[in-house]
Amino acid sequence: MTIEVYRINPVTGVRTQVRAKRTVKPAEVPEVRQTYPACSCPRCVDAAIRLRAQLTEANRRSRGEL
Repeated sequence: MTIEVYRINPVTGVRTQVRAKRTVKPAEVPEVRQTYPACSCPRCVDAAIRLRAQLTEANRRSRGEL
């Protein structure tokens, strides 16, 4: 398998190479999971906490607890 990493400027469309093209060996055993792990940056963590609180409130409202 061959891989090359590059960045594209969204304004000009210019492609800038980040890593040169190289051949890599595919994994012998594919990963079991089908999704990426959750992001742990502060912005995403805060958003997840707010979303969880909103879902909890919505569930409580649907059950007539609020």
